[in-house]
Amino acid sequence: MLFFTICARNYLAFALTLRDSVVRADPTARFVIFIADSTEGTQTLGADIVGIDALAIAPLRDMKLRYTLMELSTAIKPFCFKYLFEVRGEPRAVYLDPDIEVFAPLSAVTEAFDQGASCVVTPHLLEPLRDAMRPSDLDILRSGTFNLGFIAFARVPEAQAFLDWWAGHLQRNCLADLPRGLFVDQKFVEFAPSFLEHLNVLRHPGYNVAYWNLAHRPLTSAADHWRAGNAPLVFFHFSGIVPGDGAIVSRHQNRFDRRAIGASAALFDTYREKLNANNHAHWSKIPYAFDRFSDGSLIPAVIRRSDRVSLDSESGGQTYDRAYWNHPDPAIDQDEGALISRLMSAIHAARDDLQIAYPLSSRRGRHAFAAWFLAHGLTEFRLDPDMHLPNTVCGVPARRILPRWLARLLLRWR
Repeated sequence: MLFFTICARNYLAFALTLRDSVVRADPTARFVIFIADSTEGTQTLGADIVGIDALAIAPLRDMKLRYTLMELSTAIKPFCFKYLFEVRGEPRAVYLDPDIEVFAPLSAVTEAFDQGASCVVTPHLLEPLRDAMRPSDLDILRSGTFNLGFIAFARVPEAQAFLDWWAGHLQRNCLADLPRGLFVDQKFVEFAPSFLEHLNVLRHPGYNVAYWNLAHRPLTSAADHWRAGNAPLVFFHFSGIVPGDGAIVSRHQNRFDRRAIGASAALFDTYREKLNANNHAHWSKIPYAFDRFSDGSLIPAVIRRSDRVSLDSESGGQTYDRAYWNHPDPAIDQDEGALISRLMSAIHAARDDLQIAYPLSSRRGRHAFAAWFLAHGLTEFRLDPDMHLPNTVCGVPARRILPRWLARLLLRWR
């Protein structure tokens, strides 16, 4: 069977560790790495690597511009399945997130396909989470019933029709936008039980074990293998692991620390060693190729989806409308000492905490927000001051503001 993953170059140590584990568990398996990034520097890895341009996605240039790295990497997932089916002629394909390690053959997936399944998915949870920790049942509900760190399709008409529909949505709607009910590619697969007559929901507790279900499937070591609850561990999803910090089980949760997982901490330690052996120190430093405008400046995630971020049809590059974003927002009452630019307004609208702390309907709120923006906005939103600041903020030239000015303003308006 063919397995694949998707990553940018900074995650290649994860992808290579996954590949090694797949082949170790099943020497007959084949493995492909799709790169949602430039492929420069990957040619000597000895891996089956496919660049994103090979997928022949019509609006790909626009997707590279409008999506963050996570959004783009998930948006191309159905296109990768289609490539494997339509270009390479594969009869079946299994997707795994790069931060997964496989410990045994995925026999239950093979059996599901042999019994006529068109698609195989795994639920996040097989029973409720009953404590007050994160993630909760509601957190899981917001992100999606099924975890798409794993999904498998057979090349059958039912699955191909679903992939076409899914791919169509992900060209524009693969957004990490929980307030709008969207969580990249994952929420769309909520329709799978309705749209796919031959869907197989795999409930084996050894598949897709991770921080969200570890409370129900504690890991134990038995002889030369691991168990998840009462079942053999087939694959573990190290979502949110921090390679350089052995104390963190996952940065996405607060239910477990190293002490809480007991002897299974050794599983995490060994995994980190494998990442190091696959040169994580090198790959993790490789910058994302689609993170900058054609002039070399960073693209702020907060404005990626705006119509004012566009493709230059002549040069093929990405352009930024400085005059528009640096202009005072006409929808906001402006104060001479604290101009609120359109960019600042977009940042304010993107964060509930800023809207609560600094209401732009009041003069005090506008001044306090301008002070916050100067103190924290640049770093938190990865902004280039020369490119993104209005001419004046809080009454002085923006690029001349000194830290003592920021402190004075913050103290004055809080």
